[in-house]
Amino acid sequence: MRQGILIALVAVAALTAPLGWYLAARSLRPAAPAEPPASAAELARLQAEVDSLAARVAGLEARLARDGPAPAMRQDQPDPPAATDSLADSFAKVVLIAGRRSVNAGLTHASAEFLEELLGLPREDLTDECQPMTNPKLLELLSLEDVGPIKVHMLRPAIASLRQVFRNVQVYEPALYARIQGSGSLCVRKVRGSHDSASAHAYGLAVDLNIDGVLDTLGDGKTQLGLTLLADFFQKEGWYWGAGFAREDSMHFEVSREKLEQWRRLGQI
Repeated sequence: MRQGILIALVAVAALTAPLGWYLAARSLRPAAPAEPPASAAELARLQAEVDSLAARVAGLEARLARDGPAPAMRQDQPDPPAATDSLADSFAKVVLIAGRRSVNAGLTHASAEFLEELLGLPREDLTDECQPMTNPKLLELLSLEDVGPIKVHMLRPAIASLRQVFRNVQVYEPALYARIQGSGSLCVRKVRGSHDSASAHAYGLAVDLNIDGVLDTLGDGKTQLGLTLLADFFQKEGWYWGAGFAREDSMHFEVSREKLEQWRRLGQI
């Protein structure tokens, strides 16, 4: 009899063991964190939003009951006028240049001394007038090409970079792209007022631009709105904007010293 009782107890233990393991595991499992109760301020904000929406719906219902549904447009009525692009209408507008001495942050003007050390003079007998380039190294890099909205006479690395600038403008500001005009690129001459320093234009490393053919007034601290937009594209490509010169020249864009040093490392100049 004792043997039968023992067998029965063993059977009960075997049957109830899985249940015990399950309950033990449940008791040891960490409880999920309770959601924090909403604050009184949050509840008040939500209630205010609901009340505001309800008031707007009530107002719309009252207007509909008073005026009735809007009449359908007749087929023979002309389409409503398209909205005008107010920014595009202002591309040629002359505006003050905000913080113009810091518009070239991260870029350095390539001085005449640096350019001469890097490339040599474009010709020995510089004057105040544009003359042909005679430096054989620079002549090998000089090219006349279409870069999109304009044609330029510049060094080939500058042309490739300028083409990329205009490609980006065409994608992101097509209305502005269509109104860009050139005011000159290569001009082998001295820097205005200097004795023998060659300008960036003399090296084929600068271009002058305008909007709608209207030239910027030199040194007045103002520029066309379209040029301020273009300056962002040039800055990203490593070009220095003449608006940052001591004497503002905002239609002037030239390759920065950093970009030239990059080209030197790559063996492009």
